[in-house]
Amino acid sequence: MSILTSIKEKIREYIDVYIKLLKVNFIEHTANLVSYFLFTMICLFIVFGIILFTGFGISEAFIAMGLPKLAAFFITVGVYILLLVLTIACRKGITKFFAGSVISAMTDQSNDDEDE
Repeated sequence: MSILTSIKEKIREYIDVYIKLLKVNFIEHTANLVSYFLFTMICLFIVFGIILFTGFGISEAFIAMGLPKLAAFFITVGVYILLLVLTIACRKGITKFFAGSVISAMTDQSNDDEDE
């Protein structure tokens, strides 16, 4: 009976360690995903500020060239529309890039390969 008890105890310990490992891996991948999300939000905030002040600069440059203020703003909007059209035209490449980044972040096996 003692052999069966020791085997049962070893199996229980193995399952307990395996469950703890699953929890740690889940926490690691969740933390990586959240950190990528926060990084993206910070980058979007910075890009928004850059685009906003670039628009002000473009408008002021057109005004300095002698265009009326309203025309300068409409030309600036035209530049932004052109950028939007280019972004929509390149959407497949952009989405593939971001999808690849997310997939590689979620399936990063470099740490697991080093442990084995």
